[in-house]
Amino acid sequence: MKRKQNLNVAMKKIFKLSATFAAVSALAIALYSQSEQSSAGYSETADMASSVGHGDVDTLKAALDVWRENYEAKGGSPEILKVSLGYSKVLSADFTQARGQMELNLKSGSLELKTKGLDNGNYSLWLVDNRNGSVLPEASDNMMQLGDFVVANGSGQLTTQLQRQQLMGFTLDSVVVTKQGVSPSQGLSIVGSPDLMHKLYYADKPWLTTAMGDFKGRAVESTTGFEFLLPKAANADTLSDLTPVLGAQIAQGRQIFHNETFAGNGRTCGTCHRADNNFTIDPNYIMKLPNNDPLFIAETNPALADLENPTLLRKHGLILTNVDGPSVDIFRSVPHTLSMATTAKSERFENPEPNYPKGEFAADDAFANATGWSGDGAPGGGSLNEFALGAVAQHMPKTMNRIANVDFRVPTVPELDAIEAYTLSLGRSKDYPVYKITFNDPLTEAGKLLFDTKQNPCSDGSAQGGAIPQQCLNGSSVVTGASANCNGCHQNAGGRSSTTNSNPTRNTGVEQMKIHPARLLKPDMAYDGGLGQTPATCGPDGEPCFGDGRFSTAPLIEAADTAPFFHNNAVSTLEEAIASYNSDAFNTSPTSLTSKGANRQVKLDSTQVVAVASFLRAINAVENIRLSDRLDGQAKLVSNNATARELVRLAAEENLDAIQVLKEGVLGNNWQAVQKLEEAAYQQKLAQLAPIQALRNALLNNAMSKKQQARALIASCNNAAVAPSTATQPPAAIFEDHVYSCAEIGM
Repeated sequence: MKRKQNLNVAMKKIFKLSATFAAVSALAIALYSQSEQSSAGYSETADMASSVGHGDVDTLKAALDVWRENYEAKGGSPEILKVSLGYSKVLSADFTQARGQMELNLKSGSLELKTKGLDNGNYSLWLVDNRNGSVLPEASDNMMQLGDFVVANGSGQLTTQLQRQQLMGFTLDSVVVTKQGVSPSQGLSIVGSPDLMHKLYYADKPWLTTAMGDFKGRAVESTTGFEFLLPKAANADTLSDLTPVLGAQIAQGRQIFHNETFAGNGRTCGTCHRADNNFTIDPNYIMKLPNNDPLFIAETNPALADLENPTLLRKHGLILTNVDGPSVDIFRSVPHTLSMATTAKSERFENPEPNYPKGEFAADDAFANATGWSGDGAPGGGSLNEFALGAVAQHMPKTMNRIANVDFRVPTVPELDAIEAYTLSLGRSKDYPVYKITFNDPLTEAGKLLFDTKQNPCSDGSAQGGAIPQQCLNGSSVVTGASANCNGCHQNAGGRSSTTNSNPTRNTGVEQMKIHPARLLKPDMAYDGGLGQTPATCGPDGEPCFGDGRFSTAPLIEAADTAPFFHNNAVSTLEEAIASYNSDAFNTSPTSLTSKGANRQVKLDSTQVVAVASFLRAINAVENIRLSDRLDGQAKLVSNNATARELVRLAAEENLDAIQVLKEGVLGNNWQAVQKLEEAAYQQKLAQLAPIQALRNALLNNAMSKKQQARALIASCNNAAVAPSTATQPPAAIFEDHVYSCAEIGM
């Protein structure tokens, strides 16, 4: 995102600033009494709006729905608690690729653990109740050893029956596997924990809520189950009461995300995920930061000289991740955290979601969420909650020893829950109804039609079909260059597969590109093999790497706003990213074929590349306007000037993003819409100066009206439109849960 701070000439002509201030003063006097009435009506909703910033409760609720789909698809239910286990950078004694799954019947108490990848030997299974709130097992915690098991040929299994009386008063904060004879506080192998989504899910189950704790107005019922083990849910009468509770959780998470250093090196989550830069960083943004910014701690603190490569960080926006283990330096870009509610669900190989076929890769079943650039970025069980825990150890330590509670403070469970709530509340809760939208600019509309296809057509106009691998039939041949074939992995411009309805991890050949700009600066930079740590070869010359070549599919609605592109920031512009799919790197990759073997190789000429880029810029701008309107709407609820101005400032940044994104498209740039957005920006600037709520709201109403006019100049939307046969859509039963209506995007 590269914003221009000065309003252009067209915007300056609206009013002279001095005359406007005079009008502001007069209007302020006239509306003072109205402001007093507004203040008297200040409500809990306004309190919530003033503190969540970019966060949104409805988006968090949508994230819970997505999580529920994924959880139940892999066997979780109101009666069955499932927890994934894995290596933790903070908690595990040694690095391991091992994974585990624990299944607990909350009614009967029967428990089963299965592990894969542990070294052969004897191990123990534990439940841990963290008494002080920290996720780090300590000797003072309540720890229950459930039994021992043997790992042979890399696999282990334990089945046991919990005894209710032994566990009364116990809260299941984590599930731990240790070597036999070692307690969790002495060193563990793999670990997993119920996260915020678990707690919200089970809070919605009437047979559980009485025992989960302190729900108002409900008498505790006698029960013979084991539901009391679950961590306590938010304190609410009914699920509808979770709205203010979740708002408070998001607000707390926002403060932690942007301000909490965890007693480390001064960095926060927001050091890399910048709220004023679409929750990411890029070289142009980094260039503007002062040298004492915590992002550059490796340059100013000798003890952290190896925390980053300053050249790769400044010139290419790459950070050190060590995803392949502590001894392998893998550098990746910073993925934005917008719209994770739509992409946190990983594909299922076993027990796929109803109405969808299973995924292609058994390894995906091991992860609670699709996190990080390769879908396996989270430590432990792979949840977003545990992702934050790993990030503290990786990016925030005082020294490279990364010793818990020495080099950084281990986050508490409530802190991790709050970060998870805030992160999942950002951005969109659904994807865009691409086929229902008609763009007024012909170039943009042409780009949409190219984009919204899944595979290449056949020369006789038919679709590829028949037995797998699918192909053109009756003597016809595949036609390339007539479609961009994006719909398969980016259904409705998001990050969901049109086949599995989940976030796909795919090998698109990015690591096979012939020149990686960062490698020119650091020739010995390790190749990034993507998901997993299996030894492999990468790059045009077959260099060693670890992984199966797959990376997570990023949503594209925000793409124009979040350059550079791919997991390694290999290309700078939207056009370059689109054109990369013309390369041999993609067209010889596994993803050049659909899961049924149909050909989707890409061969776009330069004009088609520009058309697709124009479409992505336009849809990005529409999303910027939607977010800007939501923030302006929140600001209108708030009587406190300081908090309202902060919300208006965030809304204005989204509006300026829309202006910049549209201006970057030299062809099809919607200049009339830009003018309306600039007029809206002026009203937002005045609103930040308004001395009273009534005046501020009047100015914000003006701004929102101008933005609506801009949106209408960009596109229109028809709810009755019929999807073309070339664009696969979600089933009708879930369509409304996954795709915005025209009204929801302001059309």
